This record gives sequence, C-alpha cells and structure tokens, in this order.
Amino acid sequence: MKLNRKGDAAEISTFIILMGLFIILYVVLLPPGERDIILGETSSSTTDGISVAAGAKVLLSESPGQVFAYSKNIQTLNLEPIHLYLKDDTTQTPLVKSLSVSRNLIKDNFKNVLFTIDNMDKVSSAKLFMAVADAKGLLTINLNDKIIYQGELTSEQMPIELPKEYLQKSNKITFSTNLPAVSQFYKSNYYILQDIKLIKVESVRQTETSRVFFVDSDAGTLKKATLGYIVNCNAQEPRGSLTIKLNNALVSKDTIFCDFHSEIKLPLDKQSLSSDGRNRLVFSVDKGDYSLDQASVKVETGKSTYPSYTFDVDSDAYNTIKDKTKKLFLKFKFRDSGRKKAMVSVQDNEFSFDTSASEYSKDISAMADNGANYVKIVPGADFEIVNMKAVLEDA
Repeated sequence: MKLNRKGDAAEISTFIILMGLFIILYVVLLPPGERDIILGETSSSTTDGISVAAGAKVLLSESPGQVFAYSKNIQTLNLEPIHLYLKDDTTQTPLVKSLSVSRNLIKDNFKNVLFTIDNMDKVSSAKLFMAVADAKGLLTINLNDKIIYQGELTSEQMPIELPKEYLQKSNKITFSTNLPAVSQFYKSNYYILQDIKLIKVESVRQTETSRVFFVDSDAGTLKKATLGYIVNCNAQEPRGSLTIKLNNALVSKDTIFCDFHSEIKLPLDKQSLSSDGRNRLVFSVDKGDYSLDQASVKVETGKSTYPSYTFDVDSDAYNTIKDKTKKLFLKFKFRDSGRKKAMVSVQDNEFSFDTSASEYSKDISAMADNGANYVKIVPGADFEIVNMKAVLEDA
C-alpha cells in the first residue's frame, strides 16, 4: 500500500494551525488574573479605575469629581478617620496543663514554673488561676522568691493576685507544700493542680493623634473655618473627655456623650491659624475608646480657592523614596471624553497636564516631603476626576 505523504503533511499542518488558534483564543478569553498567571505577568489590582501594582501602598485616595476652570470660596478639607483609646486588654496565657507537688520527711518535691512578661510598663495587673484536683496540707506559692500565698487552697480563692511590685520581665513561680504533722510523719502532703494560667491586664493606648490641613495662602482673607466630626463610642464605659487643639491653642475640651450621634461642629479661631497655611489639629482623650469619623475642616475665604488635599509620608516611606528603592506617583482617572487640563501643586512644586486620555500619572518622588504633603489642583478646563491616588511603588 502506497502512503500519500503530501496529504498527510497537509492534514498535520492544518491540525497544528487550528490547535494554535484554539490555544490563543482560550488564553484571550481567560479572566485577567488567570491569564497573568499563565503568561507569568505580575499581578495588580484596580481600584476606582486606577491600576495599583501588587505590594504598592496607597497614601491618598480621593474622588474630586467635577472640577471647573473657575474656583469657589468654600473649601472642604477631609481628614483621615481618628481612633483614640485608653483601655484595659485582658489576656490569658496557659502556663502548665497539670502539676503536682508533695513533701514528706525524706523528700521535698516542689515545682517551678517560668514565664516572661513583655512590656512591663503596660501591665496594670496580673493574676494566677488554677484548678485544685486533689490536695492534702498547705500550699505555698512564691513569686520570684517572695511568698504571695500560703494556706489551704480552694477554688473559692481563685484567682490569686500577683503583686505588680514583684513582677519582672523573667519570672519564677514556685509551688510547694508543708510537712505532715509529727503524728503522721510517715505520710506525705501533696497538691495536684491543673490548668494553671496567667491572667494579665494591660493598658493599651493611643490617647493622642494629629491631623494636618492646609489653607491656600493665595485665597485671601479667611472669613470662617469650622471643624466637623461624628463621635462613635466603641465602648460605653468608661466615659472620657475629648480635647482638641489647633496649633497648640485650645479649641474644645468636653465630656463625650455616647448617645449623641449627630455631627459636632466647632468654630476654629482665625487667629490660631498659621500664616504659612499649614495647620495641625491635635485630638486627645483621657480614657475610653472612641472613633471620630467624617472629620473635615470647612474653610470660607475672601477669594476663590481650588481643590486641595493632604496626605502623609512617614519616615520609613520617605527613606525608601530617598534611597530610590521606591517611587511616589500621583495618579488620575478621568471620564473618557473631552480635554483635561490643569496645573497641579505638590508642596512648593508644580507640574501641568493637558490630555484627552482617561488616565494620567506623574512621578512626584522629588516633590514629596517627610511628613504632611499638600496637593492643589488648578483646572484649566472643566472636566471630571473620577479618582486621584498617591501611590508608593517599587522603583
């Protein structure tokens, strides 16, 4: 039988081409995340229409909305949410599941239990809890060679206080029992203890924080400035007081009422505002656990102002920018149609864009400062900014 080699070759070529087209079509139709894995591409996420590389850190995310070539004389400066607290945090640490001590005329079978306490300055109290499974005689408990309990231990005496003045970073608890009575010298006293736990109460705190906002120095005479916020109590008790200062001048000090859920508005003294436009609000509490949400400063000026925003670059992030392992980008997402034109100020630096594209990105690494940073947008045309982000990415 004679083979048709040309026909076979043609059929094989056709099969390979069809298979290749099928594979290409399959990859194209895959979801982006799975397609990136197959093609070995680095994954990224898209939030509010702006692509953010994996591992990147978003320092600012705002939705300015419609901006206009003309400006307005009322500006709302949004502040990041604030969480302030001074509260007790109770933790239980298992030390020993089961332990027995005994003593007779021949042998003293005492036991030591070791444990450590980190952040001793935060510990407000510590206690020892255990269950007595069986016992005969008197139990002695020493903490770092100082007696803290001696007697016939029962469950009603739990937990046992560990005096704070005896506690150290590294601690030793010694359990022992006494000798039997002389008439029972041939017997042993003993204690069988179970589920020995350390109950530790620590004071956790963030009683003070600050927020920086900028008032445009080109905006002319300041007519009025108002601070607004809503207080949410994360715990009903204890009830504390909230102190607010503007550039070290007292704005308010008042008791927090957890049943009041409306927005609180406080006038800011114009004389307390900084002449260079950079202002710092300091919030502090003496006790309790509170969140200040929807915080903002509304500024009314004699002249029109343009949209402005603030974001913070901490020392660690700033050092990565200076050593060029990271770059800081200001990214914009626009509505698709029309011309977008604006001058953007970052601190004392300026750049401009004039584009019809739906996105724009600018490396602002050289413009950023360590700490609070200020962004102002001066539109040269009317357009809509869907989202604006300051993103710290790998260089």
